[in-house]
Amino acid sequence: MKPRIAYRRTHPSASTGGDHLRRWMLLPVIFITTLLVMLAISGSQMPAVLATLCNAAWAGIIVLPAVLLGLALTHPLRDSPMMQLSPWPLGFRLVLAAALGMGALSLAALVLGSCGLISGPTCGILLIASAAAGYPFARHLKSQLEFLNRPLQRRDALILLACIPLAVLLIAVCFPAGTLWHTEGNGFDVLEYHLQLPRQFLALHSTAPVHENIYSYMPLNMEMLYLILAAVAQSAIGAGYIYALVFGSQILHAVVTLLAVAGILFAPLNLKAAGRVLAALVILATPWTLVVGSLAYNDGAVLLYAVLAVSLACVATRWPEWLTLGVVLGLAVGTKMTAGVMVALPIAAILLARRNFRQLAIVTVTALLIYSPWMARSMTATHKARSFGNPIFPIFTGTLGRGHWSKSIALRFDRGHRPPARDAGVAGHLHALVDQSILNRQWSPGIAAWLDALQAKPGFPGPQTPWLLRFGPLWLVLIPAVALALFTGIQSWLLALCLLVQLLAWITCTQLQARFLLPAVIPLAWMLGMAADLLPAYCVAAAALLALQAVGCGLLLRPEAGLLFGPVHAQMPPPIGAAISLPEDWLSEPAPPGQFTSHTTYYLEGLSTPLYIRGHVIYATVFDRNKLASAFHHGGAAAALHYLQSHHVNYLIVDWPEIIRLRKTYGFDPIITPHNIAKLQSLGLTPIAQPTARGIVIDHVPGR
Repeated sequence: MKPRIAYRRTHPSASTGGDHLRRWMLLPVIFITTLLVMLAISGSQMPAVLATLCNAAWAGIIVLPAVLLGLALTHPLRDSPMMQLSPWPLGFRLVLAAALGMGALSLAALVLGSCGLISGPTCGILLIASAAAGYPFARHLKSQLEFLNRPLQRRDALILLACIPLAVLLIAVCFPAGTLWHTEGNGFDVLEYHLQLPRQFLALHSTAPVHENIYSYMPLNMEMLYLILAAVAQSAIGAGYIYALVFGSQILHAVVTLLAVAGILFAPLNLKAAGRVLAALVILATPWTLVVGSLAYNDGAVLLYAVLAVSLACVATRWPEWLTLGVVLGLAVGTKMTAGVMVALPIAAILLARRNFRQLAIVTVTALLIYSPWMARSMTATHKARSFGNPIFPIFTGTLGRGHWSKSIALRFDRGHRPPARDAGVAGHLHALVDQSILNRQWSPGIAAWLDALQAKPGFPGPQTPWLLRFGPLWLVLIPAVALALFTGIQSWLLALCLLVQLLAWITCTQLQARFLLPAVIPLAWMLGMAADLLPAYCVAAAALLALQAVGCGLLLRPEAGLLFGPVHAQMPPPIGAAISLPEDWLSEPAPPGQFTSHTTYYLEGLSTPLYIRGHVIYATVFDRNKLASAFHHGGAAAALHYLQSHHVNYLIVDWPEIIRLRKTYGFDPIITPHNIAKLQSLGLTPIAQPTARGIVIDHVPGR
């Protein structure tokens, strides 16, 4: 298929703003408008927000070397036909450079960790070498900034609608991990592994998987960047690096998410300026983007790689472009395993539809090579005498091997990650899709969600709420866009195919959670842009509805933290910029001075969140072997006490609400009960305080 040159420039005489107004002038306007929106939302907390955002310097030590290294990697593509399809080739190249550079840094950190060389100095040398390698390629880019000096047009001002969701994103990254977004368990996964594993790898100077945390066996490209950040911060500021790790990582992930938005804006597809801006606004004004983008997750990186992969698959015509597509896909799957079905499968479908069979083979082999370090790591960790190891552990444990797991634990993992609607038939699958997308508040807040937010209700509209009250304005834009875009050309049909494969993959291969559907917003956004370019009247209507969607984003922090219109609970200000010190903060009364120190050993039962705890921690996720439960099974309370004492445990911390939740979802060992913990107390364990408001019990373990 011969690529069609996209609409790139408008003659200066068509400018409605006059030649004296240039596009770069929008940048300070966006900056000031975003600050004003942040002030309106955060109110008296604005100084704390600005102070916390200074941690962007830690994110910068990753992003800047990554971009420079990426400029060297993308140098062969600088004059390719693909680049010329973008309205701003330099802008798209910078996005691609950042993505490839960060991927290269991730794999380099994996190699260093595999050799036991993770430390501040080695990671610092890695960053300096990356920046030095790319610096010569950045010296002559000034001449390519002409895009910003083009005449400003009325349609360019649509980008100002992004200031509201951008302000929400910047404020949200200022909350410490574990305190925001109740729909995500207040970022429980961040405490459990996204940041806990980098901290643990740094302490071990190794990236080898650890038995107590199953997530350490999975591909961790984004977490490798957090590890580099943590290593450099620890060398620079010492024990207080945890503060830089938390906020620096959250800001880094927000930057990666914004790079995905920039990729939407500058993609080499057939889109005019207004359509591009509206497409970018769809991504940024989707609440799910703001929720996951403000946490130290990996979904923003998947979104970035998916944007690049879909655009490359639609326009690539030469072998360097196919190789680049393969690299991007390998990095996507190396970031999150679900990208294999939500990104790689749609790309394969697009290439098959274009009848690019040889190119599909090139892309597949390249992607496997880029992903192979994670496969080798998993096989090495799960290798046994009669097994080569499972390259995608903990998936397919029944056929490829289950490593250190028992059969019962492997079955528990499979049950916990099985689509809930698997046995519900077609009707059940479709109901789950509608409920988790069209009627989901964090895709588009409806009337009920607006009312709850204004009243600061933390709950979400449930199935009992009439569907009309749950239906948000975003879908009034997207649903017609899918039909209208099909009249604009072959690229829209490829995007529709991508969307269809993503929906089928989400239904059949995931846990049917709304967050896992987020990559589907990419083809939807571009199809909306194409529809807006087709019909000017639709463009106006879409802009109005997206403005309403953007305003809805401004209400997100009202029920979560009491921000906007003043705090909900004046006596409990939001913990913006604060560092959490656990377990001191769990106690219902102040802990005695010196009770919890860096030399204390804790055993966490039901609580897999040791990120903030100073000292040595023994823990396990619900899918790993529970050592205290095993001791109970083998010898009762006496054996359990012996285990705690022989491992020099000072405090046993039991989170009963979390245990109850895990029993209902993933399963939890039934021997851990209040009755059996009471037996331990009869043998000498003593509670150090009354149970906390969260239901957490802390017991002191006597010495031997």
